[in-house]
Amino acid sequence: MLIARGVSEGVIKPSGELLRAVTACTTCGYCMYKCALQNVDVIIALRAELARLGCLDPEHRKAADMILSHGNPYSKSLQKLLELPKGGETVFFAGCSYAQYLPEKLIKIGEVLSRIGGVAWLGPDEPCCGNLLLASGQIDAFMDYGERVVGKFREAGVKRIVTACPGCHETLSREYPKFFDFDVEVEHLTQLLARSMENGKLTPRSLNAHVTFHDPCHLARFSRIINEPRLIIENIPGVVMVEMKHNKLNTLCCGGGGGAPIVHPRLTARIAERRLGEAIDAGAEIIVTSCPLCEHMLGRSAKRKRSQVRVLDIVDVF
Repeated sequence: MLIARGVSEGVIKPSGELLRAVTACTTCGYCMYKCALQNVDVIIALRAELARLGCLDPEHRKAADMILSHGNPYSKSLQKLLELPKGGETVFFAGCSYAQYLPEKLIKIGEVLSRIGGVAWLGPDEPCCGNLLLASGQIDAFMDYGERVVGKFREAGVKRIVTACPGCHETLSREYPKFFDFDVEVEHLTQLLARSMENGKLTPRSLNAHVTFHDPCHLARFSRIINEPRLIIENIPGVVMVEMKHNKLNTLCCGGGGGAPIVHPRLTARIAERRLGEAIDAGAEIIVTSCPLCEHMLGRSAKRKRSQVRVLDIVDVF
């Protein structure tokens, strides 16, 4: 906070060293949970001030250019990944990370949503939510881009959004109402899955394993969605539910958030390895999570460490 104040008052000058330190934060919110200060907001404000002064990481600038020109930071198309009706009051919002890292999971999500019924989507030209613009401090770009996204929802007559990405959920439910005229209900996929399981539309398949749930930071600490994933896992036939040392609001980050992995790949890989170690210590054979970045980071870590622990998306249990 003192550094942020120093930069804003011109006492501390922007530098590559300062930028490296500021971009290493994954914006996981663990510090806010522990000390109740709005540290993530301070980090974002500091990044915004550095960006205003022309101090912006080249990788974040490149990702922003892709978002503004292609609608997502990876230029990945959703074509052929989702088989859902186009247009409706309730839409599934895929976001950008599944298409980039786990396209096969989008196909699975589409299959499950078709079984539930009543959920459409915007179509293959769906934009991403623009979270990376905000997280990297590019506020003006986020505001310009977000207006376009809001316009797409408004044009389609959307009243309710279901998303499987905690980052999208937090951005659309908490950040969009701060910046835009946006009054749309936003639900995470785990909430819809739990409700559909309870009303008999979905039945989880048997797993016969010790399973732990990795709480994505944005899902637990920012959106406070904790119980629904556990309700699903506890009703899977053959599962013994085990909790990691850090769980629920006290969860540890996978290393995938805040735009940190594209700037600090080695650091964020070590963060993922630490979290994988907690799952192993808990006796888990399977890690279930409900975030594309968490699944990607933990899955890659397990593969790199040659661990026998499997990493599944919560949609995989249906």
